[in-house]
Amino acid sequence: MNTVGKSLPRGDAYQKVSGEALYVDDIKMHGMLAGKVLRSPYPHAIIRDIKVERAKKLNGVIDVITYNDIPQIRYNPAAYPPTNVPGRMVLPKDMFIVTDKARYVGDPVAAVVAIDEEIAEEALSLIEVDYEPIEAYFYPFDSMKDDSLSIHECAEKNILHKYDVGFGDIDKGFKEADLIIEEEFSTSRISPAPIEPIATSIAMAHPGGDITIYSATQTPHITRRIIAEALGLGISKVRIIKPSVGGAFGGRHGVTNELIAAFLSIKTNQPVKLSYSREESLVCTTTRHPAYLKIKSGVKKDGSLTARTLDVVVDAGAYACHAAGVTRMMGLLGLSLYKCENLHFGGKIVYTNNPPAGGIRGYGNPQGTFAVESHTDTIARELNMDPLEYRLMHHVEKGDVNYQSGLEIDSCGIEECIKQGAKKIRWSEKTKSSSENKKHGKGMAIMIHISGTRPGLSELSTARITVNEDGCAYLSSAAAEIGQGITTSIRQIAAEALGFKYEDVKTDNYRQVDTMVDGYDMGAYASRQTFSNGVAVKNAALDARNKILNHASKMLSYDKDNLTIEDSIIKDANSKEELLKVADVVYDVNFKEDGQYIIGIGVSDIDGNSPPFAAQFAEVEVDIETGIVEVLNFVAAHDVGRAINPYIVEGQIEGAIQQGIGYALIEKLMVDNNGKVLNPEFANYKMLTSKDMPKIETLLIEEPSPIGPYGAKGVGEPGLVPVAPAIANAINDAIGVRIKELPMTPNRILKALQNKKD
Repeated sequence: MNTVGKSLPRGDAYQKVSGEALYVDDIKMHGMLAGKVLRSPYPHAIIRDIKVERAKKLNGVIDVITYNDIPQIRYNPAAYPPTNVPGRMVLPKDMFIVTDKARYVGDPVAAVVAIDEEIAEEALSLIEVDYEPIEAYFYPFDSMKDDSLSIHECAEKNILHKYDVGFGDIDKGFKEADLIIEEEFSTSRISPAPIEPIATSIAMAHPGGDITIYSATQTPHITRRIIAEALGLGISKVRIIKPSVGGAFGGRHGVTNELIAAFLSIKTNQPVKLSYSREESLVCTTTRHPAYLKIKSGVKKDGSLTARTLDVVVDAGAYACHAAGVTRMMGLLGLSLYKCENLHFGGKIVYTNNPPAGGIRGYGNPQGTFAVESHTDTIARELNMDPLEYRLMHHVEKGDVNYQSGLEIDSCGIEECIKQGAKKIRWSEKTKSSSENKKHGKGMAIMIHISGTRPGLSELSTARITVNEDGCAYLSSAAAEIGQGITTSIRQIAAEALGFKYEDVKTDNYRQVDTMVDGYDMGAYASRQTFSNGVAVKNAALDARNKILNHASKMLSYDKDNLTIEDSIIKDANSKEELLKVADVVYDVNFKEDGQYIIGIGVSDIDGNSPPFAAQFAEVEVDIETGIVEVLNFVAAHDVGRAINPYIVEGQIEGAIQQGIGYALIEKLMVDNNGKVLNPEFANYKMLTSKDMPKIETLLIEEPSPIGPYGAKGVGEPGLVPVAPAIANAINDAIGVRIKELPMTPNRILKALQNKKD
């Protein structure tokens, strides 16, 4: 490999550190108006009446919209790709552009458009809303009671969907067990909290009914479809332009405030900018789903599983959004980690009056893996087995069924991950605690994830490569650069397939995706961009390469099969003699009498799903007087298939670990008994800083995918998935108590220690 596998600098680095990168908030337009949203102060309320006359009379206000003004079209904001599998995509359409009934504190009730933000903000205070507060539910088990009020009329007992999925014979499996272990776990609501607040959108309606929207979305093409349907427009009437994005982590996986901005622009026939504050970003955009998980395992004396059930109750919040897909992943990925023929997954997804949850990084797998991998340690210790040895004996392997996809696992590097990670963390060595009050422990967890959404959902990606007469290629792709480095990775794939020098492949370092210009791509989610879009890029490069070699063979009177391209030079494939520059060939193609142009087209709807695996190890010290946990060292060994750019892959894993430690120990969006978020600012919503981070060692294990580009697998999400159980298991090793609720705060640890004494 000449380019793939090299840690090349990111192509967009200079633009970002110099301030040249253009974000939505940087865009200026002549006559641009400002939008603001009026939000419900109640978690659950009937809206009897809204009076907007005073607001409309305020000097500088252009218009005010309420539910009565909008198209009466319900939509779901989750950016799901199409599917031909019946029942696979459960997407209740339960939202309007602004709401007909308040379902959480912060629900959009009305919107103002004015000549500037200050006037729009003032106008909000002049809108009079007659609310009738009704009983609200912040705990899914309360929401499901027989006498609970309906949050959405379509959901009986506020249950929006149920899962009942089984494999084998559960009853038979439990009868064969020597030991049955059952545990319950729960996880918290957290915000993705990217550095660029979610969300800022600019909408510009055009004569003739077209509309252009600038959005920091992860999914430009799918977002276009959702917006078109909610506005009652044809898809080709909507154009989405995605400029630079300051992080996403699943928080931009679909529609945020684009529809409100779009409708305000349509009403006024002027461009409208709608920016959410940091508080709105934390409170009124999607969060990670809290979950309540009950896991039960039947095991033999050797640790082999005879049966396992995983039952979850998931808090969807006020709207369905991604809840069904997240819950499915939570259960079926969790059940796919260890060999077992008798399995059952039961899930209930419940509406509450909490802020809505969505497709946050990991997409249900962090919750499920927290339960499964904490439980795995419990099993090992009950059997007096080393937790590491237990995992080595019973993990899935190549050829086993991945119950999430229904496919056979086509490559699996989990065993090497475990062995290499254990060696690096010095698993077998016991380290002394630094003081009498500080207890030292080590823990580990493993995980399985996905590369894209096959086989159930579409994985369409396209790419185009044009080769200029100077021998340089321009790569056009709708791969959504959201900070993960995809622009650099696909340039490396293109250069490798073309046989060009990396610097001879150009692309837009600002990575502005435009649905009117770029070919279709599903977007940045499900750890799919390199895996799926990379195949499209490779196909486009091979198409262009083939055309170059075809013409070179005519120019040289050479058998095409005896030609190759290396470092942008046409060479004899056997002797490596330099014959022509690519630039000479392209010039000849372009400017002969029958002038042509070399364009490579690549399409991919990848047929398969190569799961990435990982083993993570945490070394902690727990202060038994304060309950404070310090993570001293962290080792992450990841089966990445093949690292297209190791530097970028390591960055993805290490950034995910930072989020995972926060999820494990400190992060929680706190909602009080009135539905109000108590920590809606970074001053109170605590996240780890660089000073809080432990030493991290990342090991890249390459067990190539047979279908990913050059063997690559997905890497965007796996780094976060097993962090919390690795830390939980280390805490248990240190102090002998099992913390089953996230985050594992000092108070919870002290309470567990006290219960142990009692």
